[in-house]
Amino acid sequence: VRLELPRGEEAEIAVKRSAFDSILLNRTAKLGADVREASTLTSIGKSDGTWKITTAETTAALRARLLVAADGRNSTVARLLGLLPRFAKERVALQTHIPLPSGFGNRVVLQLLAGGYSGQAPVNDSELNLCLVGKPKSIRALQIWARKRFELSAGQQWRTITPLRRGTVPAAHGNLLFAGDAARVVEPFTGEGIFYALRSGELAAAAATAIIRENSLDAASKYAAQHAAIYRGRLWINALARTAVVSPKMGSILFELARLQPTLLRFLTRKVVR
Repeated sequence: VRLELPRGEEAEIAVKRSAFDSILLNRTAKLGADVREASTLTSIGKSDGTWKITTAETTAALRARLLVAADGRNSTVARLLGLLPRFAKERVALQTHIPLPSGFGNRVVLQLLAGGYSGQAPVNDSELNLCLVGKPKSIRALQIWARKRFELSAGQQWRTITPLRRGTVPAAHGNLLFAGDAARVVEPFTGEGIFYALRSGELAAAAATAIIRENSLDAASKYAAQHAAIYRGRLWINALARTAVVSPKMGSILFELARLQPTLLRFLTRKVVR
């Protein structure tokens, strides 16, 4: 099934994650933030409304009136505070960058496979972002498929991503805010995770400004409501995608409908990219 993606101002772009993170980090530093890289959070506590955190790299504790946890699906902040939901290792994702195959073109490929699926998209003129998603017992077979399909070496390095599904963490706990995957994890098939991360981060920044500069008493609850609104009316398409990839029979039915009714596929795609 093939579908043209939006072009022009509404077109999507693929950026290598390390380059994107570097841009954000450099911008943060230019705006005056005290950036501390390679720091491992070891403890967190609260006294008289102020957060106190320590890292493995320093003996001095850091104190803050407000804490924003944007530390991913395995949030250390949530874990140390006993807020991280339990999850089953239902599926696992592997991600790597490989040389861009000749003739691949400027396209995004979502390929259903026995035991899971693969996502492929160029991130620049020479590299392809390759992802594999499957159950723990089938992920090895998916790696073998990728090695043959893209002529990879047995020593190809992969980054592991898990969990792909877990309960949500409430976005606001007084002067503690959660953003991105730290608050809610979505199915990676639709590629929406970065949108939720950036949008929730933007809202968290506005809430932090209101709390610190204006001593706003309702900024946290307002952020929680805004955070919930990001997902409202959008999660159903993500849930539908998950059903399609977890259940091969249902996936076959959905993709056959999409092939016979291109309008349906265009509608679903618009719900993801807008």
